[in-house]
Amino acid sequence: MTSDVVVFRPRRLRVVVVVATIALLVVTAIGWWALPAETRVLFSLSQRLTLLGLLFTLVGIIGIVASSSVRADDEGLRVRNGLRTHQVAWSQVHKILLRPGDPWGLLLIKPAGAVFRVDLDAEKRMLMGIQAHDGALARSAVEELRRRQSLNTAGLQ
Repeated sequence: MTSDVVVFRPRRLRVVVVVATIALLVVTAIGWWALPAETRVLFSLSQRLTLLGLLFTLVGIIGIVASSSVRADDEGLRVRNGLRTHQVAWSQVHKILLRPGDPWGLLLIKPAGAVFRVDLDAEKRMLMGIQAHDGALARSAVEELRRRQSLNTAGLQ
């Protein structure tokens, strides 16, 4: 058993999110100030607030996607994909995959109470905290999760 906790988060995606957010805010500001003054005054307060609300909603959605993570400890995995969080005990984990061409890792979960025969019977959870475009970092994250799975399920088999 291992007692430490590891958390994996997408690195390149976070950089892209910061750059995209800054670009979106700058383009919005430039677009607003590029409008003639007589056009800007035609917007009511509620219309301006609606535009700002839309802008902050877009930035929020981008941020939520970038906040995805995978946390591993002795109990199992905590997978956060956007707003959803899944707790998976090590005894339920069948496989952790990152195949060539996959955008992110994939967790195969043994179904509760059902006869489990092949990979197709497994429930699937995306591991958006492990993005394939992070390259070697993503591959090492998957290897670490596999290592922890084998350590934590060794006594269960």
